[in-house]
Amino acid sequence: MPNKPQLKAVTDSLSKTQHWIDDLETWVYSGLLAFWRKALPTDNGIYSLMHNRVRHASGSADGLDWATANQRWQSLWAAEKSAQKLETKSERATQLSPGLPLLRLAEDYCLSPAQLYIFALVGLVETSHLVNLAIAELQAPDKAPRPCVHLLCAILDSLFSEPHSHNPLDISEQPLVTARAIELLSTDAPLPLQRLAVNSLFWSILLGRPGHWPQCQLQKANAYDEWLLPPSALAEIPLLAAVLNRHKASGTVFNGVVVRGNPHTGRGLFSQRLASALGLTAINTPLDVWRNQPVFSLACHYACWLPVVRPQLAPADALRFPNTGTAHQSLAVMILGSDGAVEGDTLEVILETPQQHERYLLWSRAIGNESPDLIQQLSASALLSARSIQLIAEHAQQLAQRQQQPLALSHIAEARRKLGADKLRLLAQPVAREVSAHTLVLPLMVEQALNAIVLRACKREALWNDLGDTLKVTPNPGVRALFVGESGTGKTLAASYIATQLGAPLYRVDLSAVMNKYIGESEKNLAQLLDHAAANDVILLFDEADALFGKRGEGQENGERFANMLTNFLLTRIETHTGIVILTTNSRERIDNAFTRRIDTIVEFPLPGFEERLHLWRSHLGERGPGETVYRHLASICDLAGGQLRNVVLTAAVYANGHSITNANLLEGLRAEYRKQGRDLPKKLEGLTTASGE
Repeated sequence: MPNKPQLKAVTDSLSKTQHWIDDLETWVYSGLLAFWRKALPTDNGIYSLMHNRVRHASGSADGLDWATANQRWQSLWAAEKSAQKLETKSERATQLSPGLPLLRLAEDYCLSPAQLYIFALVGLVETSHLVNLAIAELQAPDKAPRPCVHLLCAILDSLFSEPHSHNPLDISEQPLVTARAIELLSTDAPLPLQRLAVNSLFWSILLGRPGHWPQCQLQKANAYDEWLLPPSALAEIPLLAAVLNRHKASGTVFNGVVVRGNPHTGRGLFSQRLASALGLTAINTPLDVWRNQPVFSLACHYACWLPVVRPQLAPADALRFPNTGTAHQSLAVMILGSDGAVEGDTLEVILETPQQHERYLLWSRAIGNESPDLIQQLSASALLSARSIQLIAEHAQQLAQRQQQPLALSHIAEARRKLGADKLRLLAQPVAREVSAHTLVLPLMVEQALNAIVLRACKREALWNDLGDTLKVTPNPGVRALFVGESGTGKTLAASYIATQLGAPLYRVDLSAVMNKYIGESEKNLAQLLDHAAANDVILLFDEADALFGKRGEGQENGERFANMLTNFLLTRIETHTGIVILTTNSRERIDNAFTRRIDTIVEFPLPGFEERLHLWRSHLGERGPGETVYRHLASICDLAGGQLRNVVLTAAVYANGHSITNANLLEGLRAEYRKQGRDLPKKLEGLTTASGE
């Protein structure tokens, strides 16, 4: 809450602003009255209303004639200019000048008294109904409330003694029209009949009133959020602000700053704190407002706002800053991911995910120090930003409290599945399945390979420490694995096992949503998917990956060339992706050799042997099965994969109708599965019921 000195300073500032507005209105009204007396000798009531307004604003019983009002305003304006010249360039680059922002604009564009008068008159049209009535009466029979160019030329000729009369071209070529502060309406009409207008919100800002802008939202940095930015990013802010201020003080045109990073890395918070360091307020701005409303940039400059724009750029997209040629436009911050380019005079900042030791401190702050082992595991295996850690910890603690359990990895995993799910669900589907080691039935070598992937994922940052110089220049914490095997051999289940061990969400990529018939859209979809996956450090599962990563052709046809381009893009993005990616295929030969070279590990999933099939029958049937003798009989005869065996048991359970599963039920399930594959049931299984004593 502000103290008394602060309240007094605010009150004095508002009072001073109102005095400036009163003096400005007195100046404009006095000029209109002087012109009225020459153009319209009769008074229909509007003249009297304006005269009373001048008397009230000036504090004079008789009002002010034009010569006195003009001399008074020129003296005030001159005093303001002198006060501004006493400030240093650095102060003027970072602080508000005294008086109205309107006067800062007048000095920035070197406006003459006549040019400022026209701008003030056109601006007051937006806020004063009395000015609307006067303009309509003065340019009758045209009753439009906004002044035409020919009327403004007549007013200037009457009020300002110039060596020559004012021409419509003088109006259309003045600096504020060129800068789009004043807009010419009805551009298809002859120039003398075109009307002038000023954006009402821009005019309000120039009068020193608290401003807003449609579709935009002001954002102020909070001190308690400072810990959400890495120390390296916090240290970058004052250095960046100093460079920007030097550019501004020297009058050099500078477009702004590009802040890159994955979602949740603090790009918005960085922008807010940069704005504070510049003496500005960040304002979240839609791209179409920034791009299609030129006056908005001017408004930001005089309202002391820093536009923060979040364009969604595809890999081949480029965004161009408008080349205004003036230093009086606002800087802007562009928040981007890894794709797209920004053309213009900009500085670029990349916000990285916090390092492991920083994440350890973040997790300790978020969940407390009661679970050091859990904190160590999370900081090593989950490459998450500070904001993500904060959100996940809050949700996980709520889950643990509702279940009246101590915080565990399972609570963290469930919270992570919900973080960023709305964005990821557009192109992928969550696989919410916990698979422990005892439920995974695979050959020993496959289990060892999966555990090696888990171990590498837990050490994927520290893996590069103290290695040779060649490896140090190519660090990448990403993990890429290819699972090869026929359908039903447990590839997807193995991916769920890895996700369970890491406490990470698993998302199966929806290829139908990713692939698009329009050129460039598939790349855009994949770029967004990988950005959000990296931001939330989820595991991506590309089932039947040969549809995306298949071998490239010769490129003779258009469709083949575009497919090759998509594969090339994927090869590059997957190689630089910082997360964990698992691809599955039925045949290793279908995957492009260039991609195979980029894979960290390839795991072959063979068809289960006798021991694996025996274990699968036990594990699937549980307590409802017919017993060990039948299991061994089935394991020795049925050459089914795990997924096919699962189908047999489910079909048998349907026939069992909630009771124990009999040999006859299993035989029905076996017949259905073999029939589905177009195969005959082995003859040794035909007598299953008889051989088993049923």
